[in-house]
Amino acid sequence: MDARVKGLLVVLTWFAATLLATLVLRQLDARRHPLVATLRAFRNLLLPLLVALGVTVFSFDVPREHVAMRVLETLVWIAAIHVGLSFVKNTALTRQEGGRYDTRFPKLLIDILRVVLVLVGAALVVKGVWGGDLGGLITAIGVSSIVLGLALQNTLDNVMAGIAVLLERPFEVGDWVQIGAVTGEVIEMNWRSVRVRTRTKDLVVVPNSVIGKETLVNLSRPTRVHGEKHLIGFSYDDPPNKVKRVLMGVALATRGVLAQPAPAIRTKNYAAYSIEYEIRFFIEDFGRQQEINDEFMTQVWYAAKRAGLNIPFPIQTSYEYHAELPKRLDPTAAHKDALARVPVFVPLSPEELEVLGRDAVREEYGCGERVVHQGESGDAFFLIQDGTAVVTLRDDQGGEREVARLSRGEFFGEMSVLTGEPRTASVTALDDLSVLVVHKAVFHQMLGKRPALAQEMAEIVEARRQGLRAIADMKTAPPEQRAAIQKGAGELVARIRRFLGL
Repeated sequence: MDARVKGLLVVLTWFAATLLATLVLRQLDARRHPLVATLRAFRNLLLPLLVALGVTVFSFDVPREHVAMRVLETLVWIAAIHVGLSFVKNTALTRQEGGRYDTRFPKLLIDILRVVLVLVGAALVVKGVWGGDLGGLITAIGVSSIVLGLALQNTLDNVMAGIAVLLERPFEVGDWVQIGAVTGEVIEMNWRSVRVRTRTKDLVVVPNSVIGKETLVNLSRPTRVHGEKHLIGFSYDDPPNKVKRVLMGVALATRGVLAQPAPAIRTKNYAAYSIEYEIRFFIEDFGRQQEINDEFMTQVWYAAKRAGLNIPFPIQTSYEYHAELPKRLDPTAAHKDALARVPVFVPLSPEELEVLGRDAVREEYGCGERVVHQGESGDAFFLIQDGTAVVTLRDDQGGEREVARLSRGEFFGEMSVLTGEPRTASVTALDDLSVLVVHKAVFHQMLGKRPALAQEMAEIVEARRQGLRAIADMKTAPPEQRAAIQKGAGELVARIRRFLGL
């Protein structure tokens, strides 16, 4: 084929390739694709040099050994390396949210690939274009590497440590990390170091060799969910379950605290001045850690004030006080008034109620605590003063079912304290529960002084006892037998006398 025809074909191919590259560029540019820069370098730099090389070879028949040809080939290789570097850089990008492109691979890996491409390209140019001896060049480079290695030992340590970090990938750009005493967000990874931006917007450069020696904590992996812990003390007078409810409410109401995993409140320690509670909750944005903790701790103070809780502080104060000490409040009157409202104690005289109130004891139960157990013997009567309790019955399979709930003013345990029969049901505190407890000895004393009182109390107790029996036998007793579950008050009186030894 004629040399001019070959040259013309090369030029036409160039026009066609340029037109095609331009059309593709417009499409990619409209989508803001990262390969736009690579394709533009190919069209404007590498493609014209390839055409010039083709025309020179086919039209002018210039020998390859000519200096002009070698220079042109060298330029082609330089342009090819430039396009290759651009391709490596831009293909390491991936689309993120909002149409923004970010690096898929660490910058250190991209830099290594660039160096490899440059070295390979330089070797091909020296050997293939200029006919150089790579053996001598490699020897010279080896000797120089030894000298540079000794001179740049610390720098090379950082580079090798950087490669190890790259292979292990313990963190990536955007992660929050703690490296020794430095805590911040990773903004760059390069040959020598990792750049970390702290919360105070300071830039800390951590050498890669230091990372290999320090304990590294990635606060963003395996997920961005991060746990926070706080220890807060409350007064010994504050019921723990009430404190836990208040703290849980504050945690869930704090912006940035996750509902799942749920916050956890635990009684941690009985300290010198307070009961200490550990609060653990989870956040997803570690960058807002301090703001979230600040809001939580601030709201705890206000919530504690509203709930009447006291956050004590260690202090010792000495007083010189000469006035008379205040008399301690006698709870007998309050106990007497509360017991007087109980139907079982309606037959009691004011003096008998006074005795009952004086011997009654107030007891506290926490949420979930069992007050009495079904089937156990008992010698105490319980009157609820504050809180709620749940009454449960145990079935044949060992499970429990709820049959009633008791609240302020309601009572239980009268059958056991009067007759000694086993508890017919279990009673459990549904929340913080306060009860007045009256023991068998008090009833023994009163009935010993007034035996007729047993008959009056038995008539009242019998009706309540029949109700519990009916509930207990509901599943096994046929309908015609349910009405037959009745016992006379006379039998109950006999049992009371026998149990109390009257």
